[in-house]
Amino acid sequence: MMIKMLFAYSKELYLFARGKLIADVALAVGLGLLEGVGVVMLLPMLAYAGVTPSSQPGAAADFINSVGSALNLPLLLVIYTGIIAGQSWLQRYEAILNTTIQETFDSYLGTSVYRSLAFARWSFFLTVKRADVAHIVTTELTRVSMGTYYFLQLIAIGVVAVIQIGIAFAMAPYLTLLVLGSGLLLFCCLHVSVREARRMGMNISDFSRDLFCEITEHLNGIKEVKSYGAEPLQVRLFEARRAKVEQISIDFVRSQSKTDMLYKIGAAVFISLFYYTAIKVFQLDAQVFLLVLVIFARLWPKFSAFQSGLQVVVMMLPAFQAITQLRARCLAEGEKAVEGLAYSRMTLRKGIKFSGVSFRYDAASERRAVKQASFVIRAGSTTAVVGVSGAGKSTLADLLIGLLSPEKGEIWIDDTRLGSNNVYLWRQNIGYVPQEAFLFHATIRENLVWACPDAAESDIREALKLAAIDDFVQSLPHKLDTVVGDRGIRLSGGERQRIVLARALLRKPSLLILDEATSALDTENEQRIQRAVEGLKGKMTIFIIAHRLSTIKNADSILVMDQGRIVEHDSYQACSADGNRVIS
Repeated sequence: MMIKMLFAYSKELYLFARGKLIADVALAVGLGLLEGVGVVMLLPMLAYAGVTPSSQPGAAADFINSVGSALNLPLLLVIYTGIIAGQSWLQRYEAILNTTIQETFDSYLGTSVYRSLAFARWSFFLTVKRADVAHIVTTELTRVSMGTYYFLQLIAIGVVAVIQIGIAFAMAPYLTLLVLGSGLLLFCCLHVSVREARRMGMNISDFSRDLFCEITEHLNGIKEVKSYGAEPLQVRLFEARRAKVEQISIDFVRSQSKTDMLYKIGAAVFISLFYYTAIKVFQLDAQVFLLVLVIFARLWPKFSAFQSGLQVVVMMLPAFQAITQLRARCLAEGEKAVEGLAYSRMTLRKGIKFSGVSFRYDAASERRAVKQASFVIRAGSTTAVVGVSGAGKSTLADLLIGLLSPEKGEIWIDDTRLGSNNVYLWRQNIGYVPQEAFLFHATIRENLVWACPDAAESDIREALKLAAIDDFVQSLPHKLDTVVGDRGIRLSGGERQRIVLARALLRKPSLLILDEATSALDTENEQRIQRAVEGLKGKMTIFIIAHRLSTIKNADSILVMDQGRIVEHDSYQACSADGNRVIS
């Protein structure tokens, strides 16, 4: 499983940054060669220092004789300095390239996941916890970014190590094989730490997700928390989840430091074995011995760094798996949409027709939220839907918007069937006002133009006037540039609702949907919204969801729903003799 995940990660990184990765490997080869040449240059320098090889012929002696006879000491030192300078320049360029790969891959992953989320069907969001999604897009993505850094380091370490091993093998093949065998033995003995890192990676994903969820839900329900005096309970829950993340992080450092400690102890043992074998068994001459000693003195820390880096990469893999799984789910639930598609006007000429529409949220359940709904919304008319809570009113609105697709039946916009090929275009012509008004932590102007970026100042003023909120906005010290606070918390419920209505009207929609937009308001604000909506009658097609018949008495037609069925479809006068009758 771990190998499969590592392969999937490596494949995605390679497909994204193929050219840069090839350049990175080429730089690593160049660095390895320069470092190797720099080490080998120590041979003639040792010869000038009086450390001479034995009379035994070999590659080292031949090299010293050929180079030493051609170069004097100043020129030799100049070449050595040039090699070090070139190596330093390549290291700088490699660091920049690695950071570029890391950051661009991080941006690519984050953008691809966010894009798949943005175009996922509404039904997908009904099945997931949004805090979990936010955790994956933020925390898990950060872990993958850190893992990418170490993965690129592993590539560099591996390439340089291979080149240096090759040089050492040319100088002392048997001794090199002995050291490599010792290193491989130590790596296998400590491989259990890699499996432990994977387990810790999965645990830290779970624990940090729970912690993120705890923070998110606390902030979402902060008013209820303070109203109930439940702060101590929330703090205890946070402490418990934070303690789990703390412990797993400490355990990982404990495991990693243990690996480093064992590598250092192993290094001491194998260096002693190397020294004894080189002197007593292979009887290497002084220069070759010093050269191989220098190579392995540099190489052994790379073994340790490779092991530590591998642990970090393996610990990252569960985070990468969570990201790719979320992206795959979103893509499977994706809607057909065109990014960058310009806003397109769609004028209702005839109206909207529901023909035998049924829908259920759970395919395994017999209960349908909407059953055999058939009705017509005439263009330019005002249609209202009333019914008890759970009757299917909001589901009917979601079907009308195209957020949900009918299990049976069809929805027609004029003479065009609403489907996956045109639902995105249809939504661009809808103004939607939900029961819970949502505003960004931004200015009133920014909240308005979010729905219509190209709106002119005159359009904004007209929308505010239609929503009966223009006088209030003008009375504010900063007028349209007033910041409304998180989710509009600095405004009253009625003020938020009318700004959201103005935002919907700014689009000059073909269809305006009010989904119980006044149910949470007091009588005065409810009447203000009603008057604003009545002023729109005849100017656009309006679809209203309400609880009380009295709130929609000026509607052209009323649908009464009960347990998913439309049980009555008539005018206000026919539906109720008492305009104050409460349906809910």
